Amino acid sequence: MKVKLSMLAATVCTLLVAIPLTAANGPAAKTNKKMTTTAAMRSAWPPETISGKITLVNPDQKLVVVEPPSGVPFDMVVTAKTLIKSGDQVVTLNDLTQDVNKTVSVRFTPERRGDVAKSIQIGG
Repeated sequence: MKVKLSMLAATVCTLLVAIPLTAANGPAAKTNKKMTTTAAMRSAWPPETISGKITLVNPDQKLVVVEPPSGVPFDMVVTAKTLIKSGDQVVTLNDLTQDVNKTVSVRFTPERRGDVAKSIQIGG
């Protein structure tokens, strides 16, 4: 009788420890899925446009810095898909180095890696 009672007590103790641990693992997995979905949604912000003057062009780092009238500079990441135009002509990032202090309008998408320029219009 004592052996059966101690086995029952051991089983009950094991269940008392195992059930909360199992329950704790269940909701955490669901929370992680929601957090991943939320993080993915936050990495896709809508495109924006900013106008200002070019203060720096660095072709090696594929970077253009634009300073709007507010005075707060924006670092723009330039990719191979970025369309750079001066008037009606398409120009390269290297050509843009000659346009420091000129006014530009930049259409960009905020991303986790930075503001990615979709298009740069000189004189816009």
